[in-house]
Parts: sequence; C-alpha cells; structure tokens
Amino acid sequence: MMRILSVLALGLILIVGPARADSCPQQGVVQSAAQAFQSAARQGTSQAFVNAAARYTDLNGLALFALGQYRSSLKPGQQGKYISLARSFMGKFMADNASHIPNSPVSIVACNGNNVTAKFDSGGTIGFKLAGGGKIADVTIAGISVAGAMRSKFTGVIANNNGDVDSLLTYLAQ
Repeated sequence: MMRILSVLALGLILIVGPARADSCPQQGVVQSAAQAFQSAARQGTSQAFVNAAARYTDLNGLALFALGQYRSSLKPGQQGKYISLARSFMGKFMADNASHIPNSPVSIVACNGNNVTAKFDSGGTIGFKLAGGGKIADVTIAGISVAGAMRSKFTGVIANNNGDVDSLLTYLAQ
C-alpha cells in the first residue's frame, strides 16, 4: 500500500510540476530577469545591476513606492533627480547583496498570479512580484525585498529629518 501511494505521489509530482511552470505566463520574463541579475552579480558592479533592472523592472514605480507616505511631498521638479538617485541606490544595494545570487541554472517553482518564485539549482530562491506590462515590481533574494529595503531606508531618512524629502535627495547623492 505504501509503495502504491509513493508511486502515485511521484506521478502527481511529475504531472503537476512541469504543468505549473509551463502555465506561468510570466515565465519568460522571470527567467530572463534572473539570468540578467546573475550576469550582473558576476560583474559585481552597481551599474550592471542598474542596467539589468532597467530592462526588466518598473524602476519608476519602485522608486515612487519607496517614498511611502512621503510620496506626495516630492515636488514635480524633484522627481527626475530622485528617480535617478533611487536607481543608483538600488544598483548599489543589489551589488552589495550579489553574493546571494548563485551562478547556476534557475527554474520556476511557483507561479501564483503576479508572484513568481524561482529556484537556483545550487540552492536558494528568488522571488519576483510582477507589475503591469511584463515588468517586475520587486525582487526578493535571500529573504530581502529590494522594494521593502528601499522603502524602509528612504522613509527612515525622511522621518529622521522631520519629513524633509530634500534630506533624502542629499543622502542619496552622497
């Protein structure tokens, strides 16, 4: 009886596993993005991560999300400068955490709406939250959400300076 259940479970895994990955409409963009981030990690530069993110990520949306409750305090004339500085920050943040991105093949293990989880063959996972237009809204590596880390840091800087968004621009420009 136990052998029959084991065979049935194995059969179910073999049937359901590939179907789940094949039915993931975001699989192509996620695979490509994961490979681009792996390439950036091999290069080890913040600019490599900025370039990869610019291709696959909604950088403007991510930067504006990171302002949290202070988003409305950003003056229209500051937006371009802020987004450029936020991109640089993200590149540095990802380069600093590049050691968490293994250089091994990656495969989709779960696809649930706008959330896709991929697993590196050498271990470790990378999570993607998709935005509209096939762009990525957030990447989670080693349990660290890039969007969450940016939001925490940015709103903390602003809060520590009495809600002054200019203080964030000064901080990011350093």
